[in-house]
Amino acid sequence: MKKILAFISIILTVGVLASCENEKTSTEPKSKTCEQIETCKLALDYTTAVEKGAALKVYKYEAKGENDLHVYDSKKEAEESIPSDYRKYKNNKIEDYGVAEYTIQRKQSYLYKFKYNAFRKNEDGVRELTTLIVHVYKEGGKYYPIEVFDYPELKEIKGDKELDLPQIYYSSNLTSKEKVKFKPKSIEGE
Repeated sequence: MKKILAFISIILTVGVLASCENEKTSTEPKSKTCEQIETCKLALDYTTAVEKGAALKVYKYEAKGENDLHVYDSKKEAEESIPSDYRKYKNNKIEDYGVAEYTIQRKQSYLYKFKYNAFRKNEDGVRELTTLIVHVYKEGGKYYPIEVFDYPELKEIKGDKELDLPQIYYSSNLTSKEKVKFKPKSIEGE
């Protein structure tokens, strides 16, 4: 009887040890999300403000010096630019997105290309996927975001430098299938 119990306990022990081998445990940290990276979070908040039509918030995010990059020249101009339907989208947040992060100069200058569902519907009543490129740069120890509107502006920011492959981040709630939908195309194609 003792031999049978010893045999069963050995089999059980071996079985438990074998099953532990199948579970993958990793000491590697989980990949970061956009919200965990200072510059990416700033770009996401800025993109959300642009999408809402929160022109005053966009104005507040931007650098204010005479030679600094900005969309609005004054607070008054920003106030006049607030869309009539702003109240409708005031509390919206971009929840489903993909973003490509390009490093222009480490800890100094980044480009972020977001892909997300627009808040406003098109003429057909559909909320389309849209993209927005944001340049985040450091000046005086602080990061500032600015929307990149066109290719010449993009060329000026990156210069003749070839961009490395981007780091891609997604909102944490996306499935694998949704990640394909929200993956931004290369910025080089702009």
